[in-house]
Amino acid sequence: AILDAASLPASDKKTLQALLQQQSSAEDEDAPGAPAAAAYKSHSSGIFEVLEDLKEKAEGQLSELRKAETNSKHNFDMLKQSLEDQKGQDSKDLDSEKAGKAAAEEGKATAEGDLQMATKTLKESSKELATTQGACMTTAADHDATVAGR
Repeated sequence: AILDAASLPASDKKTLQALLQQQSSAEDEDAPGAPAAAAYKSHSSGIFEVLEDLKEKAEGQLSELRKAETNSKHNFDMLKQSLEDQKGQDSKDLDSEKAGKAAAEEGKATAEGDLQMATKTLKESSKELATTQGACMTTAADHDATVAGR
């Protein structure tokens, strides 16, 4: 039950299970009576060695995971800073583009106003030219008629 509750790799569970079975079989052989005080031999050293080995493995894994987590956090922080810097630069670029667009729209409005004025002036000048040409032709015809009548 303890082996199932612990989150150990399968190979470590098998090692612990083998030690526990070895321990219980040794105890079964000595079961009929209590061992003599001098004859008692500790069988727990193998278990302690396995547990110590498991502890060292777990500490190594924990150290590796902490190092990986630190590296991941550092990479995240660097990416976050880079994105924030890019966002700031993009905001500046956007503001600059908006100012350029506003200036271009103002220039366009001025140019359209100038175009309307030039178009109006052209129409007026065309009318005046037509009137002047008509008057000139009339004067030329009158002059030709006066010269021919003399």
